[in-house]
Amino acid sequence: MTGLAEPVNPTRGITAVLGALVLFSAVTQLLEYTLVNASGGDAVKDMASYLAALNHTPLLAGKAVGTIMAALLAGYITAKIAQTREMMFAGIAAAAETCSLVYGFTMGEYAALPLWIRGLLVLTTGPAMMAGGWIRMQARLAMSAPPLTGSTGEESVREQS
Repeated sequence: MTGLAEPVNPTRGITAVLGALVLFSAVTQLLEYTLVNASGGDAVKDMASYLAALNHTPLLAGKAVGTIMAALLAGYITAKIAQTREMMFAGIAAAAETCSLVYGFTMGEYAALPLWIRGLLVLTTGPAMMAGGWIRMQARLAMSAPPLTGSTGEESVREQS
């Protein structure tokens, strides 16, 4: 390692963070809407009935799993767009989304959801986004690693002896 920092393209970084936030929001809202409409059917007519339909443990568990998967995807896409300093940009996106969730769960209509699901989503979304960014960073590092010498494992063992 030379100690020199990788150059940062601010346009790519901003695009990566904003893209992650939009992707996360779109995927989670679509998943939630699909789950609620599939289970609630014609009974869902307004926000109160929507939240009542959502407030069942199997739907909330599905929402939690879907949110974590969407966060992994959003973190990965953030890192893929940013191309360098993946963890920094994934961290910015994770912090922004966590703040957004906290605000929505305390000030918005979603404050009616049980405390356990709100806490679970706030505590897992940021780390899942960071994990997605880390996965992409590891993939980039593996692709940029110098190629192996081409020797087979047996020859490598003989060379070490």
